[in-house]
Amino acid sequence: MNHPLIDRQLDHRLKLYAAKGGKVSRRATVRRVRAFIEFCQRPAAQIGRRQVHEFFEQRSFSPATRRDYHRAICLLWRLLGRSGEPPRPRSPMA
Repeated sequence: MNHPLIDRQLDHRLKLYAAKGGKVSRRATVRRVRAFIEFCQRPAAQIGRRQVHEFFEQRSFSPATRRDYHRAICLLWRLLGRSGEPPRPRSPMA
């Protein structure tokens, strides 16, 4: 499943990631990465901190889902060769 916003190299790295370790968990992480890129509507290489903030501000996730999406975005950061980590999601106000 090659998506136009995901280049071939990133797609290949995501497939390699999903093929190792705990299959169910890794496949779910890859789905989250793809959903995040789809939300951003731009090539993965053009995604930055601003898009991460917008993603979490526009979605109301449970704490566990926020954590899972943050881990998926951290994976995306690593696969893109970015230094550091993406911003953490802010806790929603009660």
